[in-house]
Amino acid sequence: MTPVSPPVKPPASQHPGPDAQPAAAFREVELKLHAAPADLARVSALPGLMALADGPATTQRLRTAYFDTPDLKLAANGVALRVRQEGERFIQTLKTVNSASPGDSAAVAVRREWDWTVAGEAVDVGVLSDPGVAGLVPAAALDTLECLFITDFRRTTLLLRPDPLTAVELVVDDGGVYAGGRSLPISEVELELKAGKVASLFDLALTLQAAIPMRIGTESKAEAGLRLVTGRTPGPVEAEPLGLSPLTTVAEAYRHILRQALRQFLANEACALGGGDVEGLHRMRVALRRLRTAHRLFAPLIAAPEADRLVEESRAIAKRLGPARGWDVLMSGVIDPLLAEPATEPVIDRAAVNRLASLARSAGAGPAREAMAAILAPACTTTILGLAAWLEHGHWLSEADGDRRTALSAPITTLASGWLSAKQAKLGKSPKLPEDAKGRDKLRRRLRALRYTADFFRGLYPEAATLPFFAALEPLQAALDADQDAVTSARMLGSLSGADPKTVAAVTAWIDRRSDKRRKALPELWRRFRAVPPFWS
Repeated sequence: MTPVSPPVKPPASQHPGPDAQPAAAFREVELKLHAAPADLARVSALPGLMALADGPATTQRLRTAYFDTPDLKLAANGVALRVRQEGERFIQTLKTVNSASPGDSAAVAVRREWDWTVAGEAVDVGVLSDPGVAGLVPAAALDTLECLFITDFRRTTLLLRPDPLTAVELVVDDGGVYAGGRSLPISEVELELKAGKVASLFDLALTLQAAIPMRIGTESKAEAGLRLVTGRTPGPVEAEPLGLSPLTTVAEAYRHILRQALRQFLANEACALGGGDVEGLHRMRVALRRLRTAHRLFAPLIAAPEADRLVEESRAIAKRLGPARGWDVLMSGVIDPLLAEPATEPVIDRAAVNRLASLARSAGAGPAREAMAAILAPACTTTILGLAAWLEHGHWLSEADGDRRTALSAPITTLASGWLSAKQAKLGKSPKLPEDAKGRDKLRRRLRALRYTADFFRGLYPEAATLPFFAALEPLQAALDADQDAVTSARMLGSLSGADPKTVAAVTAWIDRRSDKRRKALPELWRRFRAVPPFWS
């Protein structure tokens, strides 16, 4: 589609036009899926959806202008401002980019939205003084708002009623985002919950996925437009803090922790696929490890073969991501530092390291493609949707027998301390660190499981009590991770076909020298950690 010219910048003195209405605030709950453009036309005609349709599909063209200040004050405040033309009407909308909380389902975007009917394409700054949106748009931004990008697409809408209590609006959007001569395609399906339970969104998504391969989307059109304007690539995303409290039940804790892990996995997908930051792929693997760690803790109480199967499928996804991570460790932890500071290692020829880098990039290309293929594979989307659907339906709780139902309804505080103590006991009682690499790696893995478990439940305890524990654990874990990364890098170097043996030997010696320095600090880090009393005791 070819967009029309963007609307002119409004004068700062503009006030609500005669058609402006008070803000109507509501909560938008939607699940987004990306599909190939060639498949979009098939979506609304799928027999499985037509059987649920409440009326025929409708199609309209939507053109939307997005506004912000040149320095993106609104985006920094977590909101997007747009004016959308719908036929002869103009709707101005202020929307939070994503206001999902730890209690909301993974893969589902939850946003607050305020709408006004306005007189034309230009943003009406007067309505932004509405008390309902006070504070969301900085007053200093009103004088400098301008149109930064537009979206122009055809939207096909179908209302679905899977049951009498559920209504889901399915929309198929086909078009693009445009800014300054650049563009990004829009080829997506959105499922917006109008009434009913969020699990219905996942059921419908699985129906779609079974017929047409899709991927879960986590980026709004506003976020895609800002990425186009700024040229910034998506960065890695840390796991958000969990909102557990002493009043949280065992079932609620399980649901929250798995939701968080799934959200972290999906949030890092764009970074991993972009290839600009190796941490995106690493964070996806971390998310799946946290998911497995949590499920193992709760599995005896959940007693659900379907969940066991889906979690095992997530392990298979993580295994396909692993080899690429190994080559990333060699490049970012060894070769890049050597190339950045060649003068510190005069015995290693820079040209030789460059040749080594070329070989390493070539050797890592295959595993990197395999990792991307694993993320893009329909099976990955099916696993994540299936696990989210199973989690949100909650049959594992509602259909649990009496004893398990009682245990799942009890406060999580009845179990957390015991689980933490069991993880700590696996570290052993020896005051000394293992001297061999295999022993240190085993300890590292057990510390990691303890760290994840402590992260899950730290909200159940006073923050002041948890801080010394994490302050001692984090540097110890980082040092052991670096120790293992060195082992991985040396192994990767040894496997490089065609590498000059003298250069490999020199680089391996450099790795060993750095490792020896780190290992000298390990006993003291271990001693400090062992001296900190458990915050859960």
